Amino acid sequence: MGLPNALAGIEQPGFQAVLRLLEKKHVWVKLAGADRITRKSGRLRDAIPFMRALAAAAPERLVWGSDWPHIGFHPHRQVQDAALLPYRELNQGELLEVLIEAIPEAAVRRTVLANNAARLYGFS
Repeated sequence: MGLPNALAGIEQPGFQAVLRLLEKKHVWVKLAGADRITRKSGRLRDAIPFMRALAAAAPERLVWGSDWPHIGFHPHRQVQDAALLPYRELNQGELLEVLIEAIPEAAVRRTVLANNAARLYGFS
Protein backbone atom coordinates (compact mmCIF):
# COMPACT_ATOMS: atom_id res chain seq x y z
CA MET A 1 0.00 0.00 0.00
CA GLY A 2 3.06 2.21 -0.25
CA LEU A 3 3.85 2.11 3.48
CA PRO A 4 2.06 5.33 4.38
CA ASN A 5 1.86 6.60 7.93
CA ALA A 6 -1.72 6.03 9.09
CA LEU A 7 -1.55 9.09 11.33
CA ALA A 8 -0.88 11.34 8.31
CA GLY A 9 -4.07 10.27 6.49
CA ILE A 10 -4.77 9.44 2.86
CA GLU A 11 -3.86 12.94 1.65
CA GLN A 12 -0.15 12.47 2.41
CA PRO A 13 1.99 12.93 -0.72
CA GLY A 14 3.42 9.40 -0.80
CA PHE A 15 0.03 7.73 -0.71
CA GLN A 16 -1.35 10.15 -3.28
CA ALA A 17 1.56 9.12 -5.52
CA VAL A 18 0.51 5.46 -5.13
CA LEU A 19 -3.05 6.39 -6.15
CA ARG A 20 -1.71 8.24 -9.20
CA LEU A 21 0.41 5.23 -10.14
CA LEU A 22 -2.65 3.02 -9.85
CA GLU A 23 -4.22 5.06 -12.66
CA LYS A 24 -1.72 3.34 -14.96
CA LYS A 25 -3.21 0.11 -16.28
CA HIS A 26 0.02 -1.87 -15.72
CA VAL A 27 0.39 -1.01 -12.01
CA TRP A 28 -0.82 -3.36 -9.28
CA VAL A 29 -0.89 -2.80 -5.52
CA LYS A 30 -0.78 -5.36 -2.72
CA LEU A 31 -3.16 -4.75 0.19
CA ALA A 32 -0.80 -5.82 2.95
CA GLY A 33 1.16 -4.43 5.83
CA ALA A 34 -1.71 -2.90 7.78
CA ASP A 35 0.34 -3.52 10.91
CA ARG A 36 3.24 -1.60 9.42
CA ILE A 37 1.33 1.53 8.48
CA THR A 38 -0.49 1.56 11.83
CA ARG A 39 2.54 0.81 13.99
CA LYS A 40 2.37 4.20 15.70
CA SER A 41 -1.30 3.83 16.64
CA GLY A 42 -1.34 0.05 17.10
CA ARG A 43 -4.84 -0.13 15.59
CA LEU A 44 -5.02 -2.24 12.42
CA ARG A 45 -8.31 -0.62 11.49
CA ASP A 46 -6.45 2.65 10.92
CA ALA A 47 -5.44 1.06 7.58
CA ILE A 48 -9.05 0.92 6.37
CA PRO A 49 -9.19 4.39 4.75
CA PHE A 50 -6.09 3.52 2.70
CA MET A 51 -7.54 0.18 1.64
CA ARG A 52 -10.84 1.81 0.71
CA ALA A 53 -9.12 4.51 -1.34
CA LEU A 54 -7.14 1.89 -3.26
CA ALA A 55 -10.25 -0.25 -3.80
CA ALA A 56 -12.15 2.79 -5.09
CA ALA A 57 -9.32 3.57 -7.52
CA ALA A 58 -8.74 0.15 -9.11
CA PRO A 59 -10.14 -2.96 -7.40
CA GLU A 60 -9.29 -4.99 -10.51
CA ARG A 61 -5.56 -4.46 -9.83
CA LEU A 62 -5.32 -5.13 -6.11
CA VAL A 63 -4.10 -8.33 -4.50
CA TRP A 64 -4.23 -9.15 -0.81
CA GLY A 65 -1.33 -10.52 1.19
CA SER A 66 -0.86 -11.37 4.85
CA ASP A 67 2.84 -10.40 4.82
CA TRP A 68 3.61 -13.53 6.80
CA PRO A 69 6.07 -14.25 8.43
CA HIS A 70 5.68 -10.80 10.02
CA ILE A 71 9.26 -9.89 10.72
CA GLY A 72 10.05 -6.98 12.98
CA PHE A 73 9.77 -3.39 11.91
CA HIS A 74 12.65 -2.27 9.76
CA PRO A 75 14.82 0.33 11.51
CA HIS A 76 15.00 2.60 8.40
CA ARG A 77 18.76 2.19 8.23
CA GLN A 78 21.05 -0.42 6.74
CA VAL A 79 20.69 -3.79 8.44
CA GLN A 80 24.04 -5.50 8.89
CA ASP A 81 24.49 -9.13 7.81
CA ALA A 82 24.34 -10.43 11.39
CA ALA A 83 21.25 -8.43 12.30
CA LEU A 84 17.99 -10.34 12.24
CA LEU A 85 14.57 -8.79 12.36
CA PRO A 86 12.54 -10.84 14.85
CA TYR A 87 9.29 -12.63 14.05
CA ARG A 88 6.19 -10.89 15.40
CA GLU A 89 2.99 -12.70 16.29
CA LEU A 90 0.07 -11.26 14.31
CA ASN A 91 -3.50 -12.52 14.10
CA GLN A 92 -4.29 -13.45 10.47
CA GLY A 93 -8.00 -13.46 11.25
CA GLU A 94 -7.82 -9.84 12.38
CA LEU A 95 -6.05 -8.90 9.13
CA LEU A 96 -8.90 -10.51 7.18
CA GLU A 97 -11.48 -8.74 9.35
CA VAL A 98 -9.85 -5.43 8.42
CA LEU A 99 -10.11 -6.39 4.73
CA ILE A 100 -13.79 -7.32 5.15
CA GLU A 101 -14.50 -3.99 6.82
CA ALA A 102 -12.54 -2.06 4.19
CA ILE A 103 -14.13 -3.91 1.26
CA PRO A 104 -17.58 -5.07 2.39
CA GLU A 105 -18.80 -6.08 -1.08
CA ALA A 106 -18.24 -9.85 -1.32
CA ALA A 107 -17.73 -9.86 -5.09
CA VAL A 108 -15.05 -7.16 -4.93
CA ARG A 109 -13.39 -8.89 -1.99
CA ARG A 110 -13.33 -12.21 -3.90
CA THR A 111 -11.71 -10.38 -6.81
CA VAL A 112 -9.02 -8.95 -4.52
CA LEU A 113 -8.44 -12.21 -2.61
CA ALA A 114 -8.42 -14.66 -5.50
CA ASN A 115 -9.36 -13.58 -9.00
CA ASN A 116 -6.78 -10.81 -9.33
CA ALA A 117 -3.92 -13.01 -8.15
CA ALA A 118 -4.95 -15.69 -10.64
CA ARG A 119 -4.92 -13.13 -13.42
CA LEU A 120 -1.69 -11.37 -12.34
CA TYR A 121 0.31 -14.55 -11.82
CA GLY A 122 -1.28 -16.58 -14.60
CA PHE A 123 -2.81 -19.27 -12.37
CA SER A 124 -5.17 -21.57 -14.23
